[in-house]
Amino acid sequence: MSHNPFDTDTAAIALLSQAQKEAMSRMALVIESKTLGVLTGEVGSGKSTLLRLLASSLSPTEHQVVCLSSAAVTPHDLYSAILTALGETPSYGLAKVKRQFQELLELRKGGNARQIVIFIDEGHELSTKTLLELRFLMTYALEPQSTFPVILAGQAKLRSELRKTVLEAIAQRIRMQFHLSGMLGEECVSYVNEHMTRAGLTRPVFTTDAIKLIHAVSRGIPRMIKLLCAHSLHAAQNKGDNAIEEKHVMAVIADLDKQRGV
Repeated sequence: MSHNPFDTDTAAIALLSQAQKEAMSRMALVIESKTLGVLTGEVGSGKSTLLRLLASSLSPTEHQVVCLSSAAVTPHDLYSAILTALGETPSYGLAKVKRQFQELLELRKGGNARQIVIFIDEGHELSTKTLLELRFLMTYALEPQSTFPVILAGQAKLRSELRKTVLEAIAQRIRMQFHLSGMLGEECVSYVNEHMTRAGLTRPVFTTDAIKLIHAVSRGIPRMIKLLCAHSLHAAQNKGDNAIEEKHVMAVIADLDKQRGV
């Protein structure tokens, strides 16, 4: 097989589920209102894909998007990563780097600087201390509202983390919280067919039973759907079959379980 349509992590509106489109809409409101939003979901549900898609939809002449990951685990690292992304050289020490960030906001306030937009991915790995620092990060001087939006994305356990009493101060500042669910059955059908169409493949064809099994096993999680589809497509093409049937998917599932030692 020269090209596998399920190998790439495609970010396109046409491939989004209804839940993903709703998440995009809500995150757009977070950016417009300059507030704090939280996006959670299972591994492979498309959180990072949505952040990339949202970032690409923003005008580069009006917005300056800063994308961070859980690599910024301490409050100092958090400020440093943002300052670096904004073209600054971070100071040493938390107090100094916080003051440097506040001074930068003051300088940007007086000019025609682009709107800062901060995305923090893998937020479930952030420490409690770093999560609490978000309220100071977003507080400018004595202004009651933040001057820029922050979207925090992470796995499902981030929801339970934010319910802890110690994080009440930051939880109260969340204006949008959305949890990504898996695709519905009919969405899975459209998702699979759209990938095939974009790759210009008309054969082999995924049968209804094959997609039903893929949806059931994957629980509608996009990354798992693509994994099962890619292996099933490869198996069918190797056999010269014109249709990807339930038997191909079952063989793939059995092999994946074997490789995982299940």
